[in-house]
Amino acid sequence: MWSALMLGCTVFAGFAHRQPVVGNWATAENASVTIRPDTIVQHQPDGESTILDKTACRGVFRFAYGTKSRQALTGLVPRQPELRQKLSDMLVEESYPVVELDCDRGDQTYVLLNDRQLLAIYRDGNIGAIERLARR
Repeated sequence: MWSALMLGCTVFAGFAHRQPVVGNWATAENASVTIRPDTIVQHQPDGESTILDKTACRGVFRFAYGTKSRQALTGLVPRQPELRQKLSDMLVEESYPVVELDCDRGDQTYVLLNDRQLLAIYRDGNIGAIERLARR
């Protein structure tokens, strides 16, 4: 049993190493998210936390790691030219590691800008918003 536990810890540690976005990230307003290997936990400044899963997302839940091009990321907000331009100005590389979460009617894309900075792109229908987060 001990060896199985150690193997499980080793597998998780190896996964976190391959996914540099896994960890705790905070906004300037002190809200934060924890990106886990299989989901995201949202933490509010008042101490409330929400694990985004099938239950919290009313059965509509998808979570995936990947890479997206700069063009694909700016294309997430086609009906908001100002926000699209802001994204274009922030995203200077050709592609970025991302975490994508579909939850109920909205979706979130977390873009790893560098080892210490994360950009969140939130969408609900045709309305988008962005937020910068820093590693804790």
